[in-house]
Amino acid sequence: MVKTALKALLAVTICVTCSVVVLAADSVSVFVNDQPISAEAFIQDDSTYVPLRAVSEALGAKVEWDGSTRSVYIETSEETVVPNIIEQVSSSVVAVVGNYVGAGAASYSEYYSFGTGVIIKSGGVILTNAHVVRDMENLTVIFKNGESYSGIVQYRDDVSDIAVVKIDKLGLTPIAIGSYDDLRVGETVIAIGTPLSLTMRNTATKGIVSGKDVSVPGEHFAFLQSDAATNQGNSGGPLINLKGELVGINSMGVQNADGVSWAIPSDTVQYVLKQFETNGKVNYPDLGVTFEQSWEANIGLPTTKGLSVKSGANGGLAQGDVVTQINGILVHSFTELHEALKDTYTAGDISVTRIRGDAEEVVQVTPSLKN
Repeated sequence: MVKTALKALLAVTICVTCSVVVLAADSVSVFVNDQPISAEAFIQDDSTYVPLRAVSEALGAKVEWDGSTRSVYIETSEETVVPNIIEQVSSSVVAVVGNYVGAGAASYSEYYSFGTGVIIKSGGVILTNAHVVRDMENLTVIFKNGESYSGIVQYRDDVSDIAVVKIDKLGLTPIAIGSYDDLRVGETVIAIGTPLSLTMRNTATKGIVSGKDVSVPGEHFAFLQSDAATNQGNSGGPLINLKGELVGINSMGVQNADGVSWAIPSDTVQYVLKQFETNGKVNYPDLGVTFEQSWEANIGLPTTKGLSVKSGANGGLAQGDVVTQINGILVHSFTELHEALKDTYTAGDISVTRIRGDAEEVVQVTPSLKN
């Protein structure tokens, strides 16, 4: 808990925690964590002044004024911040439900499936997992207040396990997407979703970031690991930080293991969404050869060994070569290879550092695009 005394301070200059939009000479709109607040603000000497109480309470703090000492006391703790963040974000979280494809039911029955989604655009655009909607028909999106809307799958990418659903509804509240790079291990995170039953819509659980850039066997990209409890039905829901920003999409847990949940990091989410908007699908660059990773990488041990070319040939790559860098980024595993391509490839050739015999050389390789 943090308690701060500010002598006779009635307004503060806001530089980081909220954004300010000047609408007219005498009119200022203030947003805290992308949420508008009702407060009279003014600009003076190129600084924006906002009532202290309005901003502090919007950030989840408790504010008290001691008139005898003319002091303002601001208290912040997870006990005050977490409920406010959950309330703020819940309007952006939905349940996604439908029949299994081929179940032959016109309405929901024992043959239905469900998961979670989160609004990313006010015009009815919702993010979820690809596996939530893969075998789903008669898709319906249900809000916390029980309102429901028919939905269609606009985009789906099974490799990243990300899909976009569209409903015919305007004026929704999109979630803000946070920086994965700035997220730290040990930071508090909150999962919101629909675990186990549709009656448990918008259930919230709290935990910490347990690990970043975690390689999961059989998966393409790295994952964010937390110990926030998730269950069947949480898939597709947001993992948020204490700013109310999405830092991951809850994707999977480990059966019979407590405190282990994996989420698709926000940087992967943004990469996939950009590809959807640009190409209508996700194009994955393929170097045209088959790689083999070391035994250390196979069992998750640290290693300095690169990736061996097991078969095939493409440009400067041939069987027996060992690839150590992709566009200047060191790679020691399949996951690191895919992450390097995600972070650096836009178009054209790929710079590959390879070892052939005793010689190390940088070669240019032309990839093919697969989806």
